[in-house]
Amino acid sequence: MPTEANAASSGASSGKLAHIVLGPAVFILAQFLPFLGPAPARVGFGILFWMVYWWVTVAVDIKVTCLVPLFVAAFYPYMPVDKVMQTYVHKEFYLIAGATAVTAAWARWGFAKRMGLKFLLQFGNGTRMQMVGWFLLTGLISFVMGNTPVAAVFAPIAVASLIYAGYSTFESRWNSNAASNILIAVAWGASVGGMATPIGGGQAVVTLALFEKYLGHKVFFLDWSLRMIPISLAVMAAMALFMYFFMKPEVERFEGSREFYRKELEAMGPMSFEEKAVCWGFVLIVLLVMAQPLYAGALKSPFFKWLNPSPLFVIFALVLFFLPSRSAPGENVLSVDALVKHFPVAVLFIWPASVALGRILDTTGASAVFATWLQPFIAAGDLPAVIAFSVGPNALSQVTSDTAAAGVMIPLVIEAFKNWHGLPFGAVAFVWVAGSALSWSYAVASSTGAQGIVAGFGANLKRMFVYGMIGAGISVLVTILYYYIAIVVLGADFYILPPSA
Repeated sequence: MPTEANAASSGASSGKLAHIVLGPAVFILAQFLPFLGPAPARVGFGILFWMVYWWVTVAVDIKVTCLVPLFVAAFYPYMPVDKVMQTYVHKEFYLIAGATAVTAAWARWGFAKRMGLKFLLQFGNGTRMQMVGWFLLTGLISFVMGNTPVAAVFAPIAVASLIYAGYSTFESRWNSNAASNILIAVAWGASVGGMATPIGGGQAVVTLALFEKYLGHKVFFLDWSLRMIPISLAVMAAMALFMYFFMKPEVERFEGSREFYRKELEAMGPMSFEEKAVCWGFVLIVLLVMAQPLYAGALKSPFFKWLNPSPLFVIFALVLFFLPSRSAPGENVLSVDALVKHFPVAVLFIWPASVALGRILDTTGASAVFATWLQPFIAAGDLPAVIAFSVGPNALSQVTSDTAAAGVMIPLVIEAFKNWHGLPFGAVAFVWVAGSALSWSYAVASSTGAQGIVAGFGANLKRMFVYGMIGAGISVLVTILYYYIAIVVLGADFYILPPSA
């Protein structure tokens, strides 16, 4: 007679098998839904549905889910296999691999522990305050840095504090609401400031280029920022309140107290040579990245390409591989043993897979099909148009990359609204609307590089999806109210007329 434990185990196995089967089932179903567009677009939507379903249900190891585009190509050549493999390759791979390798040295020499203790002393051990603190910190920095570099820099620091609080493994962070909240906050903060300035992210760069082509003149940094920073701050405030009051952790406080953290920090003594090397080298690179606007012209020369974030982190990691340790004779500051022990391998699967998914949606035409669904709202009136072009771009950016979403949506906005209210540049107002909404992409690992990075460190993808969709809804609502008042009610020239030439 089966025991109760055996019955429970059998039920769990059956449920898991059902989730495994439903993944490819939703892909097949998508191929028979005409409203998803032509056959190539249906393949793109099918891959999206399959990956999101497996990610959210954790039907299989999340690293296996990352290979779904290759599974589909093996059975149905929607793209040549070599082209599918190329979608996983991105120029920022050096950045992720290099920065993460450096943080393995942090863990080896205790700098990660020191950083964790210092952060806990500043924000206390209240899990909600730490979450909001990380969100606001990375959100403000994302005004001038892309989402991927922000997450690559700060996710390891957040992990350092979590390790010290007892969440030392990928699985422990994945299974903890409190730990996942911290990592999710880093990703959402890295995303939320992407349109605040013209250098905040890829979506801003794409939007600016298309906007300048439409206007026929340059849009200055200050003109852009004055219009985009207020809405970014409004959304950040709303999201901070939502996260604090509704993303409930399973523990309200991490173990320990400020006095305990202080004593532990004192017991570590002064920073060692190895800690100073990994600390100040990292700080120098971050400062160089943040100061890029000052030397952007030099980056066009092939002799100074190494000053970009990706090669800088790789170069620094290589230097550490050959820098002798003073505390452990015969060992270098970074070693293969340290990488084996401390490098989060999952990040090398999830982040490239999120990039691949966004590119496949774009290549198969799924993104373009989604854009056509917004056409009926254009002639329905100003309020429906503001709603549609807040909701639509945001929904697209949840599943494809925000940069790809900008490439799809901004040309559509410019074409659809070019004569809005008889204005010679009628689309201006709706470029601001759609451009803002692109940055509130929180739910799926493919939406930004930041989401892919924190997922690789253990952020729970189901939690990210559920609360990310709610957060996106709140952010879109703030966007609709903001622009309805500014554009429809007040008719503010500040947003309706083109920025000065």
